Amino acid sequence: MKSSLTWMQDYVDVDMNQDMQAFADKLTIAGIPVEQVEYWGTEVKKVKTGKILQIDKHPDADKLVVCQVDMGDEQLQIVTAATNVRVGQVVPVAVHGAHLPGGTKIKRSKLRGVLSNGMFCSAHEFGFDDSLLLPEEREGIWILPSDTPLGVDAADYLQVRDVVYEYELTANRADCFSMVGLSREFAVLSGKEARYPEISVKECDTPIDGKVKVSIDDDELCSRYTARLLLNVKIGKSPMWMQQRLRKSGVRPINNVVDATNYTMIELGIPLHAYDYDKVAGHHLIARRAQADEAMKTLDDVDRKLTDNMLVIADEEKACCIAGIMGGMDSEVTDQTTTVILECASFKGSNIRHTGRMLGLRSEASGRFERGLDSDSCINSIDRCAQLLQEMGACDVAKGVVDVYPKPQATTRIAFTAAQVNKFLGTEITEADMVHILETLQFGIEKDGNTLTAVVPSYRGDCTEMPDIAEEVARVYGYENIPSTRPAAPISKGEAGFHHDVGEKISSILGSSGLNETVTFSFMHPDQLKKLLFKDGDAVYNAVPILNPITEDFPLMRTTLIPTLMDVLVRNQAVKNPSVGIYEIAPVYRPKQLPLTELPEQEFYVTGLLYGQRTAAEWPAKAENYDFYDVKGLVEAVLQGLGIQADLEVSDWAPLHPGKAARYVKDGKVLCDFGELHPKAVDNYDVAGPVYVFEMHMDAILPLVNLLPDYHKVAKFPASSRDLAFLAPLATTNADIVDVIKEDGGENLEAVHLFDMYTGKQVPQGYKSLAYSLVFRSEEGTLTDADIQAPVDAIVKDLKEKFGCELR
Repeated sequence: MKSSLTWMQDYVDVDMNQDMQAFADKLTIAGIPVEQVEYWGTEVKKVKTGKILQIDKHPDADKLVVCQVDMGDEQLQIVTAATNVRVGQVVPVAVHGAHLPGGTKIKRSKLRGVLSNGMFCSAHEFGFDDSLLLPEEREGIWILPSDTPLGVDAADYLQVRDVVYEYELTANRADCFSMVGLSREFAVLSGKEARYPEISVKECDTPIDGKVKVSIDDDELCSRYTARLLLNVKIGKSPMWMQQRLRKSGVRPINNVVDATNYTMIELGIPLHAYDYDKVAGHHLIARRAQADEAMKTLDDVDRKLTDNMLVIADEEKACCIAGIMGGMDSEVTDQTTTVILECASFKGSNIRHTGRMLGLRSEASGRFERGLDSDSCINSIDRCAQLLQEMGACDVAKGVVDVYPKPQATTRIAFTAAQVNKFLGTEITEADMVHILETLQFGIEKDGNTLTAVVPSYRGDCTEMPDIAEEVARVYGYENIPSTRPAAPISKGEAGFHHDVGEKISSILGSSGLNETVTFSFMHPDQLKKLLFKDGDAVYNAVPILNPITEDFPLMRTTLIPTLMDVLVRNQAVKNPSVGIYEIAPVYRPKQLPLTELPEQEFYVTGLLYGQRTAAEWPAKAENYDFYDVKGLVEAVLQGLGIQADLEVSDWAPLHPGKAARYVKDGKVLCDFGELHPKAVDNYDVAGPVYVFEMHMDAILPLVNLLPDYHKVAKFPASSRDLAFLAPLATTNADIVDVIKEDGGENLEAVHLFDMYTGKQVPQGYKSLAYSLVFRSEEGTLTDADIQAPVDAIVKDLKEKFGCELR
């Protein structure tokens, strides 16, 4: 946002002789940051206006002409090579002794033997670049309006001499994206009184009723839509003063209708748009969502493909405008336009921002809509634009306004006391001073005893509670006037908690096993879950939507870490990394209900991924790839390191290969799932498999953790071992057999290990051979064969009775 201080004089008396940088600093401290101060026209001296009376060919140069110019009080001869000069034109003339930007000085001189008393000036000589000029002004001499007085200082007449502030406004101060909004800040900070344009429209006898119709199909995206009808429109150039003000604001003049809409937008902060009445089918404008794959050509002559989450303004046949961003070629106002529908509406800022980003399209209007605008000001703005055009003699204004406003904006009222504000700020500002500051900023104030109620203006949507009122008082009062105090707060020493210690222990185990820790975004897309084969209705799809995502690829808070780790794998495989071993310890987010009424639950997960080579090929050894037992070993190492014993079961977790998936369970709770990623999921990510993953649930693990290892004295007596091999039905699991061995092994059973499994010719069909090593030890003495035999017999008996297992 830029503001001309000459223009600002219309609304508040600005001392143009003061230190402009110092006042810019004052604005910045008050929360209206001035990024740059531009001094326009300071180098332009002795450039006057003149009228060309006669043009003759140069006697000794084909490309030069000799012009006789009326300067008001004298006549000068100017030699020029410009090709666009004509008799009767008024042009800027740099006379003898003139100064131009860049240090250029003009002197009287002879050109090919003919005296020239100066030079004609182009718009570039005044500091304007092509982006701010009309096409005919970009080449040759700047042709001024025919009614320009002669012999006057051109820089003053053209309002080139000026100071322009460029602001870097924060998104919450949408009210300051206008001259009137900024004037309030100028007034309160300079102790002056702001004055605002008197808006009135002289309507003709022709009514708008029956000639223009407006509808809102989606009042969530369009809260208000107003329209006026302009008759007998005469398209032409806008006045020079308006063109210059637009240029200093960074907007290129086009024609009087478009310039009036842009001028009103900059003055009052509400964008408007003009439609050629005869090009609007049915003379009916509809605020609706675009249809899927609907297309339209915008004013920049680009065909745009739209989606059904974009808001458009359409007639009864086609889309005429991308709402809040840019109009369409089909309804553009041209030199042949005689009747105009003037629109002023209020659109949902987040939708305008989303549409602009999707289309790669941004405009002065969209930059304002994105920040949220004041719906109550639409009528004021559309009347101001109609008034400006009427004052130019460019149109007649039909009687009446079409106004569709289904859900009027509520008035915000904030109750507070001077004592509350002073306590919040640490100040001793009087109640009268607070009231004066707020009333200068156009807040209404109601008093009931010691309680004050601020009636917030409709354009100040950023003020919703008492601290906002305190901030308004503080920034105008002056932050530098608020004494510095030590914050009073109980401060306690920060210490690592149990959760942190467990996370550090897991990181230590996984890191020492060769894995690298990653940190990824906490966002995901539902398509990533589908790639991983999660079925519709799975709990992972119940995710928190993000109102303002950093990109359309991440619209949800993640409910599992697998998608982001797979993205890391894809990037590594793209750069030909042959081995990837990574893990992440991070939260997932699960809403208690949607839409959110309270903060979502956060559950920490430990998720890891293995891909490629465990060891590289290095003679004499060959390269070895990760397999299922690597990921199983990692999970077991973590559980063992945390002092957790759990049961191994087959896993049915959706992303895993159904034949290579397992989980550890304790007391009916799943501690972790691990195994090979399903081949279809691997193909969906277009990576070369296999990929092995694990996902551990910290909430289930934490209650079971024992970071202090159990202490056992070194055994005094030797252990006795016994190897048992069983023929077990194929349906019998290792866990079933181990449970029986532990139950019947007695107090002296120290350990049991499965060391062999075999199926083949020597084993009957439908059976498998499982061989276990049982270790017995007593703290009271050396065990004999007789001591061991009783529990072994019990084990053999129970396995046969329960599972049909036969001792080999």
